[in-house]
Amino acid sequence: MDNNINFVSIILLTYNSALDLPECVPSLLSQTYGNFEIIIVDNASSDGTVEFIHKNYPQLKLIEAGKNLGYPSGNNLGFEYARGNYVVVVNPDTVADSQWLTELIKPLDEDSSITATTSKIKIYYDTDKINACGDISHYTGLTFCKGLHAPSDSFSQSEEIGAVAGGSFAIRREMLDYIKGFDSDFFLYMEDTDLSWRVRFAGGKLVYVPTSIIYHKFKLSIAAWKHFYLERNRYMMLLKNLETKTLLLLLPGLVLTEIVTMGHATLNGPEYIRNKFKAYWWIVNNRNIIFEHRKKTLATKKISDKEFFQLIEWRVPYEQIIKNKTLLWCADKLFNTAYRLHFTVAKRLI
Repeated sequence: MDNNINFVSIILLTYNSALDLPECVPSLLSQTYGNFEIIIVDNASSDGTVEFIHKNYPQLKLIEAGKNLGYPSGNNLGFEYARGNYVVVVNPDTVADSQWLTELIKPLDEDSSITATTSKIKIYYDTDKINACGDISHYTGLTFCKGLHAPSDSFSQSEEIGAVAGGSFAIRREMLDYIKGFDSDFFLYMEDTDLSWRVRFAGGKLVYVPTSIIYHKFKLSIAAWKHFYLERNRYMMLLKNLETKTLLLLLPGLVLTEIVTMGHATLNGPEYIRNKFKAYWWIVNNRNIIFEHRKKTLATKKISDKEFFQLIEWRVPYEQIIKNKTLLWCADKLFNTAYRLHFTVAKRLI
């Protein structure tokens, strides 16, 4: 352990991760960075995950949640035990390059204006392709992997981004405490984008680090049950974080996105449509909770919506979700043209 460098806490949230840990944990323990701890939080796994950790890595701190808390609350539990100046969140279905942590932390050490950093995440099954270089944060709340399926040697320059990728990022402890971690109401999906939005509204700066490399066992799929969480959490994120005036100015784009997402649900079948309406119903039933969160979020904002929108994007990367070339061309020309025109006008008025 090198006490001359900042102490880092790595939070590894597991849920039935027994098959992934034999690769993930050794890659974390083999980091060249010399001053870190690994805290494993287990969300009531039933596949032998806890037993594997006890047997093979008894030196690591293991917190057993006792039930499935979801991604945000599980990580928040780990944050309570973290002692580091920086906190790193990483998925268990990853394998880290030996320099991953050193490179992820370096910008935070070198530039006090940087609040959080995120890695170049490559696809484990096809290491010549990118999984994510941070996330694309669309102005209607849609979120996509930045650089998905691009050649692994692309996106080679560090840059400020609108959202970190939840699979691998580092954040200053003081900011994590200020925003009070992840929003536990999200349970699954979009919580990393919501956290990114709140960090940026709190005056934080997010940076993509191409030299911090990690491999993710990624397979793109949007199951019907996932459609519920993606849509519900998108609505929550918008309602919590944006001023009323901004929401009204975004209304044409939001309506267009409802057409797009309902179209996606319709093309995929009744179960997707049911989950879309289930998301609406959840928002209506929990509106009081959402608006309590909204009051707290708006009270802590240090930058305006206008400043925030400088790093928000208008283009939807339909190539990530549409394989039919004709449909892809139509969606891009029709919807992205409309998004671009609306965003250009709305951004000036916000």
